[in-house]
Amino acid sequence: MSATLIALALFGCSDDGSACERLSTPVQTYESRAECTARLDDALATEAALKAEAPTVYAQCLSNRQMASLGKGTVDLRRVNGVQFAAR
Repeated sequence: MSATLIALALFGCSDDGSACERLSTPVQTYESRAECTARLDDALATEAALKAEAPTVYAQCLSNRQMASLGKGTVDLRRVNGVQFAAR
């Protein structure tokens, strides 16, 4: 088992991903990035993602360190290195 959990989080963003805020949904955690990545489309099909008042909703798999580096408030997801994401 890996010591680092991978979190799947949803973000409501501007179309280009430069101004994003995390949606107030529970963050799902997985033991591997592959496990998390397999759930990206499911996360975008949730009620929270579909009803978000944002031009674009991103689902991203982030390590604990990446989540912590985002902090709170508005974030620029284009600056999160090495992260695969899906958008609706």
